[in-house]
Amino acid sequence: MGDWPRLAAIRITTKVMKRAAYLLLVLGLLAAARAKGQTVTLKGSDLSLQKVLSAVKSQTGFRASGNKEVFAIAKPVTIDVKKMALADFLELIFKNQPLTYEMLGRSIIVSRKNVGVTPVGPPAIYKASVEIRGRVINERNEPVPGATVGIKDGPFTVATDDIGAFSIFTDRPDAMLVISAIGYQRREVKSNPSQPLNTIVLKVQITQLKGVVVEQVNTGYQLLSKERATGAFSKPDMEVVKNRTSTMDIISRLDGLVPGLVLSPTGQSNTSRYNHSTTRKSTIRGESSVTLPGDPLYVVNGVIVTDFSALNPDDIEDITILKDAAAAAIWGARASNGVIVVTTKSGNKNKRLAVTYSGFINYSGRPNYGKIPMMNSRQYIQAARETFDPVEYPWASLTYEVIAPHEQILYNQYNGLISADQANKSLDSLASLSNTGQIEDLWQRPAFTTNHTVSIGGGNNTYSFYASLGYTGVNNNSPGDQDHSYKLNFSQQLHVGKRIDISLTTSLVNKVTSNKNNITIGNDFLPYQLFKDAAGNPLPMNFLSGYSDSLRRDYQDRSQINLDYYPLSEVDKGNAKRNTLFANVTANIAVSIWKGLRFSGSYGYQTSPGTNTSYWDNSTYSLRQTALSLTEDAGPGGTPIYHFPKNGGVYMTGENNNRNWTVRNQLIYEAKPRNNQDNLLVHLGQETQEMSAHSNTSTLLGYDEALGTYASIDWARMQNGIPGTITGYGFIPYQPFFPLKEKSRFISYFGLASYTFNQKYSVDASWRQDYSSQFGSDLASQDKPVWSIGGKWQIGKEGFMQPLTWLNELGLRGTYGITGNSPYIGSASTYDVLRVISAASQTGLIAGDALTLGQPANRGLAWESTRTINLGIDFSVLNRRLGGSINVYHRKTSDMLGSTSVNPFSGQPSIMGNLGEMTNRGIEISLTSSNIATRDFRWTSSLQFGYNRNKLNSYTKLLPFMNTASFRMGASYLVGYPMNPLFAYRFAGLDNMGDPQIYTAKNGVTKQPGLAEADDLVYMGTRQAPINGSISNVIGYKNFSLTGNIVYSFGAKMRGPVNSLYSGRLATRNNFGAANYSVLFMDRWKKPGDEAFTNVPSYVASASTNWGRRDIQYYTNGDINVVSASYIKLRDITLNYSLSAEVLEILKIQALNVYLQTSNFLIWTANKDGIDPSWQTSTPLHSYSLGVNLSF
Repeated sequence: MGDWPRLAAIRITTKVMKRAAYLLLVLGLLAAARAKGQTVTLKGSDLSLQKVLSAVKSQTGFRASGNKEVFAIAKPVTIDVKKMALADFLELIFKNQPLTYEMLGRSIIVSRKNVGVTPVGPPAIYKASVEIRGRVINERNEPVPGATVGIKDGPFTVATDDIGAFSIFTDRPDAMLVISAIGYQRREVKSNPSQPLNTIVLKVQITQLKGVVVEQVNTGYQLLSKERATGAFSKPDMEVVKNRTSTMDIISRLDGLVPGLVLSPTGQSNTSRYNHSTTRKSTIRGESSVTLPGDPLYVVNGVIVTDFSALNPDDIEDITILKDAAAAAIWGARASNGVIVVTTKSGNKNKRLAVTYSGFINYSGRPNYGKIPMMNSRQYIQAARETFDPVEYPWASLTYEVIAPHEQILYNQYNGLISADQANKSLDSLASLSNTGQIEDLWQRPAFTTNHTVSIGGGNNTYSFYASLGYTGVNNNSPGDQDHSYKLNFSQQLHVGKRIDISLTTSLVNKVTSNKNNITIGNDFLPYQLFKDAAGNPLPMNFLSGYSDSLRRDYQDRSQINLDYYPLSEVDKGNAKRNTLFANVTANIAVSIWKGLRFSGSYGYQTSPGTNTSYWDNSTYSLRQTALSLTEDAGPGGTPIYHFPKNGGVYMTGENNNRNWTVRNQLIYEAKPRNNQDNLLVHLGQETQEMSAHSNTSTLLGYDEALGTYASIDWARMQNGIPGTITGYGFIPYQPFFPLKEKSRFISYFGLASYTFNQKYSVDASWRQDYSSQFGSDLASQDKPVWSIGGKWQIGKEGFMQPLTWLNELGLRGTYGITGNSPYIGSASTYDVLRVISAASQTGLIAGDALTLGQPANRGLAWESTRTINLGIDFSVLNRRLGGSINVYHRKTSDMLGSTSVNPFSGQPSIMGNLGEMTNRGIEISLTSSNIATRDFRWTSSLQFGYNRNKLNSYTKLLPFMNTASFRMGASYLVGYPMNPLFAYRFAGLDNMGDPQIYTAKNGVTKQPGLAEADDLVYMGTRQAPINGSISNVIGYKNFSLTGNIVYSFGAKMRGPVNSLYSGRLATRNNFGAANYSVLFMDRWKKPGDEAFTNVPSYVASASTNWGRRDIQYYTNGDINVVSASYIKLRDITLNYSLSAEVLEILKIQALNVYLQTSNFLIWTANKDGIDPSWQTSTPLHSYSLGVNLSF
């Protein structure tokens, strides 16, 4: 049953695509049978000109375009010709007409011969008419077909043809034209009667989806025409990305916008050693490795970057996601997880100086602990009464245990120190208290983010530039924490003579953060314990020390160290600060050599030096406890002996730097053979890259902040431990100095080639050979090039398809290739990896620090290899009102990295080696439609759908411990199953003692621990959803637009919330007061017969009894507690208003729009507990933003 959804989806999709392709082919062939090429055959009397031109279109594919007012004055046509050349035919039918025509591409532009000609037909109104002709293009100088052109406040509109041309009549020569198009910003432009052809440039529409107008994709090595690209590329709607102000993380802003891109639950950062842990973890087309991180490769301006979070979203011009081998293979042995290519903004040539401001403020409030089902104070006290067992846990055994106030009351009653009435009154008093309000007021604050960016750009034919200054301030939910980022971006382009172009982009981000000595207080704290009294004074919580009152006073007297604990007073006694500068410099040079041959060089350098300091005063409770453990009692009247400095604090400093450089040189040849009918492009190049990282951490004890002095101590003795202290034993958990260095080098050779024949048939290929210090030195391991080959047939351009007037674009493509996945620095190497053992942390190192073999060399080590087959279709229909793409892929990864056994005489039990195989299969669908498009009202929709199912076919040898129920229960991988499989026991209910039971093959129904075998477990599904995507709608009315983005995830499973207390004391679990439990504890089994009404096991005071007679995991990991992780979420809603052209002209500004946005507003979950699977253990915060964009 587990594979049925995958197989069904793939079979259905394959059948649909096959039948669709077959139908289109049949229709095209039928049309081809009727087509007569570039000649016309027609016979008829008094035919309207429109009918004649319609016959021309059906026979030749050439389409006529003109205002309906033009055709109103046309004379009827009488004609009888056979196989007349099209040019001669047009001359004949227009010979005696008051009209003229012009051939532009495959369009016939019809217009009046001259103004003032008396029209035939109605309209004396036309006698004074003025014809306005023009062409609508985008910012890349590409035509915009299907655009609507009208006269402001006029009754008529026309549509542009395939080359963007239009013709419209008006009685005003300087009329205001209103132009709108799907995916572009609505414009109002005054016509210029002195120009024979008005050229109007449209910009991408703010908040509009633009899936059908994406024309170019950026691989990081080259810009490709989408029309000719054979690979699987995706581009998100950049306006949605820009306006998602609930986060500054770029990957989080892509949520739901790219089919196949799946984000991890909120809070999980990527684990890539190249990208560090600052960007949200994500995968493209499923997991492809067991050992290595699954994050994609991140590229900015053609260069791999070490930290993606340093980007300012306002500076991003474009994002392209490379998915298959044809798209990503050029990035070599690190691209099997996909590549995300970011291009930042640059200056525009021959544009006047433009200044823009973008800013927003985002508010997300405090965490709502009331939505997390924990016991309230009254329920907690009731549970405490029911579970109190002074026999199992006698008072004398609790000397070194945390005794919470409610337990103190119960023990005082049991020991006869207070009466039952007094105890009940005290407990009732605690039950009436709630600290939820104080936690929210004292330990939480509303979170908000502010972001401001001012940019300036412009240029002439020789020099252009773009510069921006940005600031981001983040206030998280922890009071006292600060996070400030200061950003500078400067991009310059210089055109030297006729042959040389130089560009330089510099990005600097200074991130400064600070944190106070905050204690993490959550909803699992004692629910009745207040932090301050009515007067606002901090309340002591000495019981959290883990010492009884008598023992605490004894320790305090003997050490002369105060052991009182006031959580609120701890906050200002420590701090941590970090200051990091991210610098990214990229230079490019292009030199035209000779007739299409040019040299291109790209040179990148990134560095991120950072310093961090932290200081904890000796009065902090944790340092007082450390000092106590390292203090010797000198006896009555004596002075205690302090091995830990009594004065000053702990001061830690650290510095780190990640430094990367890239050098890429390539020769590029581009030509248009056969009189510009074809396109040829060839790249040959070499690339060298080095990535290095180092860090040093130093610790000083007894540090005086005012004087800058510190104590001299015996580090070795204190780290090894000192016996005989007041607490019996003590040691320090610090190291005086800790260095770390890592370095990795790559050298690569690559080639790219593509050819497009007759603008319809494209084929391309890529090849790259990587050599790295991380791979084995054996030639067989190094000589494993990655490569790809792909082809595309633009069937929509075939002549036999022209009669299908509803079809605007149709392209079929397919690719095959190999990509790689490289081990991270230090995990594997062609050489032995040595690690330092500090003499301060290891006894017996008399001569000082020593080296140990951290990772033995494997000279046969190779990167993981992924073979990918991708079949795709791109289409647009109904005058481009509906467009999209469909991709079906199959990925097979081999030589997976993992730990493999070696000869025991080598001194190492295992090394990193190549083993294992995994497959990923899936389908991706991206659709964009223009549902309604009038002058004032617009409605567009977008659907993103991704399905992926993977399977681990083989891996390391199945060792005995792997074939057990306990291993399988927690396994993140298992041969024969998808990654992240979820297994569960077959729950058989509770017995008459409230103990959980399961079904087993050998022992039937049992509750005995350890009897379950691996085959007794039930496979419930995978933790990673196989189906992900989004549905977006944009509704616009005049200058208003409303955007709604819905994201969905289906098919994943997760363990639902369960009670976690089944034995022991109902008390704090650590010195931070974590003592509360799920409200499900109240539903536990309490007496025989309850097993008919509840599945929550009974509470047993004795831990040994609990472990000996039953296994609680039979319930917590039972199949009844596995729930669906499917959900549909209203990710965000944005209301945008843009000022009209008239108001902008009055204010003398170029553009102004204001928007309101709310995020995480509504969610439907398939689980009955309403848990948001993307947040899991916490609840999402509603987010509200107000933003403005202004251009001068």
